[in-house]
Amino acid sequence: MGNNEFLKTHNNPWKEVAALYNESATDCLFSISQDYICSEDKAEIGKYNNSIIKAADNNPRKDDILGNKMVTNIPAEPWGGNPFKARLIILSLNPGYVPEVNEKLAKLLQSNDEIRKAIIKYKKQTLLFDTDSFLPEDDKVLLGCQISCKDAINMLGDWYWHKMFRQLREDVGIDENEFYKKVALIQYFGYSSQTAQRTLPYIPSQDFTKEMIHHIASERKEEVRFLVMRSKMEWKKLLGDDFFKNYEDIIITNDNVRCQYITVGNLGKENYSKIKEIICK
Repeated sequence: MGNNEFLKTHNNPWKEVAALYNESATDCLFSISQDYICSEDKAEIGKYNNSIIKAADNNPRKDDILGNKMVTNIPAEPWGGNPFKARLIILSLNPGYVPEVNEKLAKLLQSNDEIRKAIIKYKKQTLLFDTDSFLPEDDKVLLGCQISCKDAINMLGDWYWHKMFRQLREDVGIDENEFYKKVALIQYFGYSSQTAQRTLPYIPSQDFTKEMIHHIASERKEEVRFLVMRSKMEWKKLLGDDFFKNYEDIIITNDNVRCQYITVGNLGKENYSKIKEIICK
């Protein structure tokens, strides 16, 4: 089954979230009225957030506990890039939320019509698998804003994955635009939080994530590698022990779970060589 056939026979629950991304809404990057949640996830997300609020009530560590709450009024990120086309697919836990970036900077960026429209358009394309790259390829400076859409996307991500990929980009020595076509990210949980110290609940949208990963592993075994950077046990629960046994040749695990830098020092020489090889294949 090809990728197009898979998407025809498997409902992408994030389509409905993409439909909520309205470039005309001047608060679409940090909304005061819109939650970006799959309808099938709403009950579980609501239950989870309520449990966080209850646990924080009258607790001296209130702020730390509330950091686990899911932030749903910013664009969701169940994946980055196009997992159906990438050669290296990072499996991580969930997107981070930094108030100074995802609220304050987002408000500044969305105040400019051109850059707001460019950002939300790219995020919509990503949810619909209508992009070929982890970052926008066009580096053109946007009118009235001395930055590109690529810069803006990196800013909203606090330059996190830009930094995580930097050493690998340099070591494989290929054009940056070509590099970002070869990498993708899939999150175990598609909603953002400041911290993730509590066990995350099962949400129905994870079924699509599971089926997508099984499909990619089956159809593209010779040309793809999965790099589990965080939460190996959660991924094992979702994908199944058999998945890790059947595809052990294409799965690389990061044992330093607190650090997601993709470097030889973090992953070891053998694993790092496998990653460089698949990128350059």
